[in-house]
Amino acid sequence: MFALSPRAWPITIKVPLAVAALMTMVGLVLSERVVARLGDTQERQFRDLAQVYLDGLSSSVMPSILRDDTWEVFDAIERARELVKGLRALQTLVANDDMRVVAASEPRQHPVGSPVVIPATLSTSDSQTFSFEAGGTEATALRRLSFPGRSVGLIYARFDTSDLAAERRNVILTLTLTNGLLTLLMAAVGWLLVARMMRPVRVLTEHLGAGDGFAAKAIPNELLASFHGEFRRLFEAFNSLVGSMDERETLVKRLAEEERLGSLGRLASALAHEINNPLGGLFNAVATLKSHGHVDNVRASALGLLERGLIGIRDVVRTALTVYRTDSGSRDLIAADLDDIALLVAPQARRKSVAVHVDSRLNDTSRVPATPIRQAVLNLLLNAVAAAPEGSDVKLIARGDQHDLEISVEDRGDGIHPSFADILTGAAGRSVPSEGSGLGLWTTRRLVDELGGRIEVTMPSGGGTNIRLLFPCCNRRELANVA
Repeated sequence: MFALSPRAWPITIKVPLAVAALMTMVGLVLSERVVARLGDTQERQFRDLAQVYLDGLSSSVMPSILRDDTWEVFDAIERARELVKGLRALQTLVANDDMRVVAASEPRQHPVGSPVVIPATLSTSDSQTFSFEAGGTEATALRRLSFPGRSVGLIYARFDTSDLAAERRNVILTLTLTNGLLTLLMAAVGWLLVARMMRPVRVLTEHLGAGDGFAAKAIPNELLASFHGEFRRLFEAFNSLVGSMDERETLVKRLAEEERLGSLGRLASALAHEINNPLGGLFNAVATLKSHGHVDNVRASALGLLERGLIGIRDVVRTALTVYRTDSGSRDLIAADLDDIALLVAPQARRKSVAVHVDSRLNDTSRVPATPIRQAVLNLLLNAVAAAPEGSDVKLIARGDQHDLEISVEDRGDGIHPSFADILTGAAGRSVPSEGSGLGLWTTRRLVDELGGRIEVTMPSGGGTNIRLLFPCCNRRELANVA
């Protein structure tokens, strides 16, 4: 079934219909012209024959009317009808100037002396008039009889034109049948031609969506051999395109697999990075316990650091397992978490003779998850210690209330490289770095984005870099307990 809208019909239907419509219009115009020309010809022939009939009859009856010889008029009428049999006169009346019948071909219907009734289609004021209707079965003619100086009468005649009407009907029927057959023939020929012309397009359309997932499919060589010229070159170009698409699809799949393996490698690297960072502090706490475990406050502090560090490693593992989403068991950030971070980086800071200063002004109203913020701040602090010159200071400053949390890390190095700053604040942080360099900064950017925060990077006039982390409070995102 075709759609209701003609625009949706296939071209193999629309073109033959258009051809048929055009042929029909041309046939109607030609038929009208032929029939009109036939009518003109029939009318002209009728007038010529009627003219001959009236001329002969007028010459015969004029003397008889002047002598008032009725029988001679009857005889003239009969002789005239015999002479022009092809005209097929139905009725002939000869009347005097008083419009009374002098003689008629049917004297019983029109007796002598009866009035003559002339149809309205004929004008009695003209010397000669004719009435002929194309397709009609009768025609009429009127001839006034005049003697020099006066009118003596008239001749009125009716003729049978049914043979002309039959001829007209036969011509119309012949034209209709001929035009109909030609229209059907041309429509069929048009359909065949268009279907043949559209076959290459149909083949191309079928192969464009013949593959899996509506992908293109190459045209077989045996089908390709049946075409020549432009379409063969088009199909060869199409097959080349399909081959290129297949190669591209294979390459995309291979690159996707390599990217997946690379992502796994980067994930493993990030996980090792996040776990290795607190391990130095944990081993330091264990060494402290071994050396000074008998001192109560030292033992308590070291055990607290161990516990919090292990909780942080557990949370990192949970985070990795949930593909970098926050954990439902994460607790709120407290000031001791920042002190722990300072302890975790202390071994690296001592190796570079860098002093780490923590200025924390947090209160219990700063309800933000501890684990992701600890990870982000630890990454920044390790980078700051690495960038700081020997003997300089690194500052960790935290301010928080029930509305906002601000944490800044400041060093006195040469300043952060623009590409690394772009990882923290620009478009580069939206994708994983292609190399290991900048992975910690990318992780920090991801963690801050997860919490709905933002990062600001500035370079003070005195040198170094100041990185500020800004978080809205009471914006915790719970994690599933998957550990």
